Amino acid sequence: MRDKNIMVVGFTKRTSYSAAKILLELGNTVLVSDTVHDPEKESLFTELSSIGRTVGLLGRQDAGILDEYAIDLILPSPGVPLSIPLIAEARRRGIEVIGDIELFFRYFPKNTYIAITGTDGKTTTTTLLHEIIKREKPALVGGNIGTAIFDLYHDMSADTTVTLELSSFQLEEIKDFRPRVSAVLNLAADHLDRYDSIEQYLLAKKNIFNNQTPDDIAVLNLDSPYYGAFAKGIAPRIVTFSRVNPKADCYFDGIDVYYNGGKFIGRGGIALQGIHNVENAMAAILMAKAAGISDDGIRAALGEFEGLPHRLEFVRELDGVKYYNDSKSTTVNSLEKALLSFDVPVVLIAGGKDKGLDFTLVRDLAHQKLKTLVLIGEAADKIDGEIKFPNTRRAKEMDDAVRIARDSAAPGEVVLLSPGCASFDMFKNYNERGEVFKSIVRAM
Repeated sequence: MRDKNIMVVGFTKRTSYSAAKILLELGNTVLVSDTVHDPEKESLFTELSSIGRTVGLLGRQDAGILDEYAIDLILPSPGVPLSIPLIAEARRRGIEVIGDIELFFRYFPKNTYIAITGTDGKTTTTTLLHEIIKREKPALVGGNIGTAIFDLYHDMSADTTVTLELSSFQLEEIKDFRPRVSAVLNLAADHLDRYDSIEQYLLAKKNIFNNQTPDDIAVLNLDSPYYGAFAKGIAPRIVTFSRVNPKADCYFDGIDVYYNGGKFIGRGGIALQGIHNVENAMAAILMAKAAGISDDGIRAALGEFEGLPHRLEFVRELDGVKYYNDSKSTTVNSLEKALLSFDVPVVLIAGGKDKGLDFTLVRDLAHQKLKTLVLIGEAADKIDGEIKFPNTRRAKEMDDAVRIARDSAAPGEVVLLSPGCASFDMFKNYNERGEVFKSIVRAM
């Protein structure tokens, strides 16, 4: 795509800037629209303007823009709802609206794409799979993982395999994008501030299969209560993983992982901690096999990859108590998986900004696993009312929460930060929340 007028809607360094930069390099004119006009975005726009032809629309996101400029394509950032008047009117006028994933695919349609979505575990599984694939093939990784897909543009070659983490928001914006291998790791209530129901959320995720054919592969979690909804009516060949059903293509019996009925690897051969990461490993095995990676290559990577920061990350042991940072836990589902990963009493630090989730879903598990529940953030009252754990304490700040947790924990027990909530009430993001927790724990 060259010599077009393309408008990015929602201007951020992480996604739209990256795409706009390449579009300018290719000779297009880029119009930049955002509801916010502040010094940070102005500086970013100035950088962009040094590359090629730009039109600044910072502070504007109204449909009237369409009357003032001849726009060939609109590229919304994933966080921009497609229901806003500007985009709705553009579609009514026949102006195409797509996301950066779709646009990138149009530049490189012949490459092999592996696409991963789900509520939890996406980033860990995407990173793990990339570590496996790059041992034997030219490989790149990006998407919702934190590397914008257009950051990969100049590193692409004809035989590059691209592994992508995709959010439901990104999947709303695809049209022709076709992954040769796709995966839905799990589904649980999330983003109910954007979707009216979990069914709408599921349908957004299911877009990942839209353009696959019977020659392609879809990896699904056979244990998910939504397995049937995802499997229904899709074209690709389905392969499955499970912790309870030995008929799955990849199955974990509590000791070993089996592939097609034969032992593939023991639990001790997977470096990742936590039962949820066994599920992530099984999904990665199925995708890697579909990509043609050798068994030895898969096993070697599984034995070496220890995970990512803020995802059930071991911080230290102090006075016989082990401290774990699971700040990436922003859903009830991820909190549940974290609690299932421990067989000793847990002192849990939870809470943050509520996303409309139902904490009664982990009430029974909390009563089984917890010794003490320490609550922080805006959601503290809600969590307290829904979990109803008798030994619940409140903390105003993270240092106070860690002090309470330390006083409560005994040798052989675990202190776990697994908030089950977004971080924006107290922190910039989950990374900052996790780093604050780790610094406090390490300083004790």
